[in-house]
Amino acid sequence: MERRDFLKGMAVASGAISAKALYGARAPTPAHGPLSQDTAPSRPPEDTWPGKKRILAIADPQEWYVSPGYHHDAASHTLATVERLGRESGAWVTVMRTDMHLLTKQPIAGYNVRNLNDFDAVFYMGEGPWNITDQQKADLLSFVHDDGKGFIAGHAGNGGHLLLWPEYAAMIGGNLVGEFPSAEMHIIVEDPDFPGVQGFPPTFTFKDQYTIVGPNYSRDVDHVIMRMDPSKFPEVFAGLQADANPNRHPTSDQFQAHLKQLAALRTDGDYPIVWAKKYGKGRVWYSTFGHLEATLDDPRIQQMYVGAFKWALGLTDADITPRPFPASH
Repeated sequence: MERRDFLKGMAVASGAISAKALYGARAPTPAHGPLSQDTAPSRPPEDTWPGKKRILAIADPQEWYVSPGYHHDAASHTLATVERLGRESGAWVTVMRTDMHLLTKQPIAGYNVRNLNDFDAVFYMGEGPWNITDQQKADLLSFVHDDGKGFIAGHAGNGGHLLLWPEYAAMIGGNLVGEFPSAEMHIIVEDPDFPGVQGFPPTFTFKDQYTIVGPNYSRDVDHVIMRMDPSKFPEVFAGLQADANPNRHPTSDQFQAHLKQLAALRTDGDYPIVWAKKYGKGRVWYSTFGHLEATLDDPRIQQMYVGAFKWALGLTDADITPRPFPASH
């Protein structure tokens, strides 16, 4: 601020001279309320990115924080990584949100305001429940099912409380019913030809928090890309230690019993962690990866995300025919 402008402001504040006398026709107009609001009817947004695919990326939104759910440290880094990968690859641009205000097809008051009609896919990382309206729910489902758009779910995007919304559970293809503590799990790549997974060997280990899906998951619907190897669970569990909170697992034996209870949530030995599926005309992709910030810095994970986003956006194709659980496992 220039010194004379500062002195003018001080003079006005003290009442020594009026704003009109100092500024004439430029006298500031008082705001109605704390901030001036544009409450005009919704007007079409500017075409800022002509010819580009557009992602609405949401992580740990306000509409979830009102519930006593877990807040992910990696949420901000996840959004930043999705935005960067889109620009670096040239495949998409990202609008990042930590609320679900734009998750609607209905007009939104204001200028240059977008809604679902302006996007080609939605990325969501977090859990549930979502404190959104029934109309918003219907709009999201039709966005994928009827409009043929994409839905990409990152870590916990199949969150357990979302089972309270059965239509979402059907869209996502497998809801979270449990999570192992962060561990170096053994992973099997079932479909090495799916876009983006070529950086992974047929089997590998990776440290992250892995979700366990419930009974609404079915290989009749989902095309599994990666799964955990349960034959390695005893080895992995033996190397894990109980957390520092004695109220959760006071003894090592109780902690090990808890791990076995988690594994027992699936009785068929099938622990999918990455899959793709159709939902009506749309494309849905889910990955458990991303609880830990370091996960998003792994070049293989980044390549996997780029491939998944391109597939969900319809920029590339893949055979996602559902396949049965391999008999050898």
